Amino acid sequence: MRDVSDAPDDQSAWPVSPGYGASDPRLVRLDRLRASRGWSFPGPVGEFAAARVAGFEPVGQVFGTTVAFLGDPAFPYVGPPGLGRCFVVGSDGGGSSADQHNPLLATLREARELALSRAVAECEALGGDGVIGIRLSAAEFLSHTMEVTVEGTAVRARSLTRPPAPFTTHVSGQDLARLLDSGWMPFALVFGLALAARHFDDSMFQQTRLGVGAAGNREVSGYTRLVNDARREARRTLEIAVGERGGEGAVIGEATLRFSERECPRQFEQRSDYVAQAAILGSAVVSLERSTPATRRAPLTIMKLDRRAEAAADDAAGAADPSPAAPGLSARAFAYWSSRRSD
Repeated sequence: MRDVSDAPDDQSAWPVSPGYGASDPRLVRLDRLRASRGWSFPGPVGEFAAARVAGFEPVGQVFGTTVAFLGDPAFPYVGPPGLGRCFVVGSDGGGSSADQHNPLLATLREARELALSRAVAECEALGGDGVIGIRLSAAEFLSHTMEVTVEGTAVRARSLTRPPAPFTTHVSGQDLARLLDSGWMPFALVFGLALAARHFDDSMFQQTRLGVGAAGNREVSGYTRLVNDARREARRTLEIAVGERGGEGAVIGEATLRFSERECPRQFEQRSDYVAQAAILGSAVVSLERSTPATRRAPLTIMKLDRRAEAAADDAAGAADPSPAAPGLSARAFAYWSSRRSD
């Protein structure tokens, strides 16, 4: 179990992610956040209220970023760095290739994981139990470089049980409350990434020529196969990531597809290659024990203007039923999740 009852006041005791030094500006930012004794919640008021109903209190906004160079000296071919021969089909142009071992793909995955780990480190320094509402963005920074940023809200559960590790999820406060209430715990942000490429062969050339054939609008089968290969591989890698973390399924946040063109590394027929990058962002979930029902208030049918009468009625109901209140959503989720992790 983690003991995060009080985040360390000594800056040197805070966790330092790879690539950071003791005097890094990120630690200075954490020092300022701790000194202010305040927190920020970037979402709407409804999201904040829903998170509190689920048993979580915000402790601060966390941020993680990294800039990765996408060059790869192992592939000295013409075209964007990192896209090597494993993407190029044979001279017959028979199909596309989605290779999970491509060095560029490994760099894209490691950049996302590193940015996420730095956001989690800020969550731990603030005494949080997890990060909700995570937003991930990847954009071109400079030539052949890419910036990956992860931003979310660190929350702390109103529970005596602390999770074995901070949970991470893209779901909002309202969706978190719905999942916990229905017996599911989102505990890990997962990625599905894939790269695929196809050479611009004769069939694609004929299908994209203007004024050819009886109908001007037609399917380009090469493009169709390319995007299908990329998306299929992204789904497969997402399933692997969920299984490696012990999840039973995933809640998908977004699925994106980027399409680009490059010079053929083999200079085959002096034509280009087309590259598709598919990315899926989601949260791995695990089912919770449902033997103990969540505490629910009866629907409000009549709102009494005399608050004293309503308070007296609540006191009478409490005296008639002295049974202890059921634990909240966050307490039940952490208790069951911790027991499963320890098995």
